[in-house]
Amino acid sequence: MQRFLSALGQFRKTILIVGTISLLTLSGLFIFVEQPSLAAPVSAGGEKLIQQEKQDKESQAANLRQQSYEEQVNASKDIDKVYEENLKTYEKENPGEGFIEKTVEATEKLVDKVTGKE
Repeated sequence: MQRFLSALGQFRKTILIVGTISLLTLSGLFIFVEQPSLAAPVSAGGEKLIQQEKQDKESQAANLRQQSYEEQVNASKDIDKVYEENLKTYEKENPGEGFIEKTVEATEKLVDKVTGKE
């Protein structure tokens, strides 16, 4: 019985060693395998397409910058006109006297009353 248990222990150690060596060998084979990428594959045609898209976006941004610059230049030439348009839209949105106008009138009345000009 003693021999049987020692032979079983020796067999167990042998299997453990063989299993460890085979796992190490197997993992060594997969070290050089190329891992899948999450990015889109880039081929020669795809790379040109990506560069073309970048150039298109840059040219669109440049056009928008140029257009807004020209609008600002035109607006600075007609600053009085722009101010009047903004004032008209403000008055349409906020009809009647504002808080500041009412405060100014009340202050003037109070000053006249205190100074005795009334």
